[in-house]
Amino acid sequence: MKTEAPLIQASRRIREYLLVIDPPETLRHRVEKCREALVQAYGIHGAAMGRPHLSLARFRAPEMAEEKIIHRLQWISMAEKPFLVELRDFGSYPMHAIFIRIANQPRILQFISRLKEARKLMKLAGEDPWFIQDPNIALAGRLPRETYLDAMKEYLHKSFSGRFWADSCLLLKRRAGEKRYQVVRRFDFECLPAPAAQGSLFNL
Repeated sequence: MKTEAPLIQASRRIREYLLVIDPPETLRHRVEKCREALVQAYGIHGAAMGRPHLSLARFRAPEMAEEKIIHRLQWISMAEKPFLVELRDFGSYPMHAIFIRIANQPRILQFISRLKEARKLMKLAGEDPWFIQDPNIALAGRLPRETYLDAMKEYLHKSFSGRFWADSCLLLKRRAGEKRYQVVRRFDFECLPAPAAQGSLFNL
């Protein structure tokens, strides 16, 4: 009974995970300045905080499953070929959010589709993972209706462009209730063939 207690306790340590693509520093700074200009011009309090990134998936899982999740994501990522990400202009979710559009979404969605191979491990906490269906870089969310309408009168006609080669993704995690994520692991896109028997390695 004494030996089982720590395992039971560990299995209940649920963590929130986020899988992202991290833009290069120069482009990140441009996005940050764009976000700051939006916040200051319209007095926005619900702006996306922290490091600008391109979200791929988010999920909750027991911390004791972390190593298995890392191994599976490693296999998926090592088979991926680096690809170009193109940022172009601004978009929105009506009445509440503004973001920078990704011009070549199908390529990012192709990689997200491959990430679904890890779905079983990502749902060990009893919840389905969320795979991003509309990849973008968030600027502000949960906007009051009037603020959104005023801002979009301008941002519908503003332009933004940028591009970078995505050659890796990052797995982040945080405890429930925490605001900041910490980096768990970086996965490089190496364009290497994944072993055919990798599924059996995890008994999935």
